[in-house]
Amino acid sequence: MCGIAGILPFDGFFDKKKLHEMVSSIAHRGPDQKNIFKNKLGIFGFLRLKIIDLSNKSNQPLMSKDKNIQVIYNGEIYNYKTLKAKYFPRVNFFSDGDGEIIIHLYEKFGISFLEKIKGMYSICIIDKKKNKVFLIRDRFGIKPLYFKKKNQKIYFSSEIKGLAEKKGENINSKEVYKFFKQGLVNSTAETWFKDIYQVKPSHFLEICDGKILEKKYYKIENFIDESLDNKKNSFKYFIDEFKGRMLQSFEEHNYFDVVAGVHLSGGIDSAVLAALMNYHKKKFKSFTFDFEDKKYSEIKFARKISDSANIENFSCKINENKIFDYLIKVIDREYEPFSSLRILSQHNLYDTYKNECKVIFDGSGGDEIGAGYSYYLTPWYLENLKYFNKSNLKKRYFKNLAHIKNDTISNSEFIRGSFSQFKKPGSSTIDGSIYQSDFIYSQKFNETCDEIIIPKPFKSYMRNAQYADIFFLKLPRSLKYADRSSMYNSIETRVPFLDHKVVEWSLQIPSKYKLLNKQQRITMKHPFRNYVNKEVLYQNKRTIADPQSKWLKENLKDNFFDLINSKSFNAHGFLDKKGVLKYYDNFQKYPKHFNSFLIFQIFISELWSQKILK
Repeated sequence: MCGIAGILPFDGFFDKKKLHEMVSSIAHRGPDQKNIFKNKLGIFGFLRLKIIDLSNKSNQPLMSKDKNIQVIYNGEIYNYKTLKAKYFPRVNFFSDGDGEIIIHLYEKFGISFLEKIKGMYSICIIDKKKNKVFLIRDRFGIKPLYFKKKNQKIYFSSEIKGLAEKKGENINSKEVYKFFKQGLVNSTAETWFKDIYQVKPSHFLEICDGKILEKKYYKIENFIDESLDNKKNSFKYFIDEFKGRMLQSFEEHNYFDVVAGVHLSGGIDSAVLAALMNYHKKKFKSFTFDFEDKKYSEIKFARKISDSANIENFSCKINENKIFDYLIKVIDREYEPFSSLRILSQHNLYDTYKNECKVIFDGSGGDEIGAGYSYYLTPWYLENLKYFNKSNLKKRYFKNLAHIKNDTISNSEFIRGSFSQFKKPGSSTIDGSIYQSDFIYSQKFNETCDEIIIPKPFKSYMRNAQYADIFFLKLPRSLKYADRSSMYNSIETRVPFLDHKVVEWSLQIPSKYKLLNKQQRITMKHPFRNYVNKEVLYQNKRTIADPQSKWLKENLKDNFFDLINSKSFNAHGFLDKKGVLKYYDNFQKYPKHFNSFLIFQIFISELWSQKILK
């Protein structure tokens, strides 16, 4: 696990000073080794966090025997032992690390080696013989990688902070629009900085003679056979295969030479992780963030899970009197606006326990692969009309709705927001989009750009909803936050639900099996029911409790008005001040109909502008 950076100069000037600045800005990603090196194609920087093979033999760059191929990378190749045994049984590897396999695979298969590896990674391959540099990102974007082209140079880094100019960058108005109108974060190549981009998940950049060629190397739709939906395969058939893939993923994720832990909430993802630990007889420490106000606490549910797995649990709380100060620290780490105040708790957890372990397992991706969000009920309903009597199915829909939806919104609001996912593929999810109010936006904002249209590669409504969440909506933003909060504290986050073989099969399972007996996520719960507390495992989906609304009304109220009344706020011209103040007043009076997410979006975007851009 590491940080990487580089400058590819096509004007012949190797800016060593700039690269040192870039590497220093992301030093937290790799405290165990720092290396800056130069070759004919560019100047490169590497920072190492030692996880597998703690010796210096796994220091980077990794090189081929003839030194024509050099590799620096951030991440883990989880199936490296299997690949060694399969393709290189007679090769004496220099190290015991996972990264060396990249060199050998690239020499043998070229860039098509990407089809064979499993893992999370951002890879830079320097091929001096072919005069090419490849910048590669894993299938789901677990590990970040950013780049920009300026002044006859291409710059790349593991974080935006390594690329942004000290004097500030221009705001990317497209990202502003996506953030406010669609709730999108980290969903495309665009960032909040006008000329800084991310390498998209499942893509690589081939750079040669100053030209950038983007290629997509992985399409999940190529691995899904929708004809299986109409065949008489049993629920057991699909569940058994899912269980096998999940067990293999967890086993492969368990290669490390440091102390490991697990992030536990009180939800189903955590329960399944605990079940996997029980199955494999692993005993990790567990960590849970908590809140001072007990009505937002999940600690009792998390403790049930940790007790059932016989593992120790630790918790931490944010000091509510210091929320704004901590928010300033977190915005500097994230370097872009983020979606909710819950991110503070995630950062606080890693800040508190950074000395306890170097690897933490996380349940990111569980809701996406298990169809666990409440709005998945709508594609299930639409898709299963052909299997059931319509009148009975309608009753079943509303009966399940009562168990699944957020109690703070009405049936009509839920259905309207949920169905919009299919009428308007670019719209955001139910967590706030239905509450948007156009009167807060200026004419300048409305002229910015059109909404992002999310592809629908499948015939299945359910698969398209999951696809949208995996590649555009929910997962991209949660992965970004997981990386920043953990890596700032030199901790590696592992996400075993996002093994691509697991994700592919999760989408392969027909929608009729994804909601049974009033239970969402049954395909994840059922295989592991004998290895964890059933009370927790079979609980109904709970809305994630956090005090965001309370904090914005009380602790951050004065800060909100300070930001809105600033000269900077008016200068951007995207939001109408009177409209924003009207919305905040309505938010105070009618909390069920005026959502805290929009208030926070306004708050954090202005704070970002003042603290990062200026």
